[in-house]
Amino acid sequence: MLTYLSSLLQLAQSERMCTKASSLFIKKWNKKEPKFIEYFQNEWLNSHDCWYEGIKHLTPSTNNGLESNNRVIKDENTFRERLPLSKFKILTLEIVEKWSKSYERGLKQFHDKQTVTLDIWTNSCQWVKLNKSIVSTKLENEIEFYIPAGQELNISKSEIDVMKKMKWYSFDQYKAKAFNIWHVTLPMDEAKWLDGQCNCPGFFKKFMCKHVVGLAIRLNYC
Repeated sequence: MLTYLSSLLQLAQSERMCTKASSLFIKKWNKKEPKFIEYFQNEWLNSHDCWYEGIKHLTPSTNNGLESNNRVIKDENTFRERLPLSKFKILTLEIVEKWSKSYERGLKQFHDKQTVTLDIWTNSCQWVKLNKSIVSTKLENEIEFYIPAGQELNISKSEIDVMKKMKWYSFDQYKAKAFNIWHVTLPMDEAKWLDGQCNCPGFFKKFMCKHVVGLAIRLNYC
């Protein structure tokens, strides 16, 4: 149970949110689970405090990419053998040269724009069909949108105010209200809609989500 509840802290979208939610989490469980709370404070708040999603936007949430490269090195180059340092150094230079030539010849490509996979397109089209009520505001260079999460179709200004000002007075309120509205921003220039951002967990994982694409569809940007 505590593992599940602490995982909700991992979804915090900013330092301010994580700090407040952690404080409410400790307040709720400090007397019931003092040993766990002591461990949690020492390990995950004092020693290692950069584990929540919103610590830095548009950076990987996992080390999957690194592990993927590691597997390629093992399967195609070292063949999972332990090599002497001198031999591994030579092999490393050969790997770098081979990968560099792959990019030079167009066999591999760097992506400097967000990509939209088939599953995101599909989910976005299904989301658009829900025809959810959306509150939008035009800013200087972008438009911000507030969208009801889950199965909800409508949101009120008071609910948006609770989300923006983080009006939670207990961890149960955080759990109930922190993730019932998503905040999306799209550039004013519709041609740059792929640079849109969202604070939903899906966007933090893939740098793209059904809310950004769905709004672009609804606005006829794509």
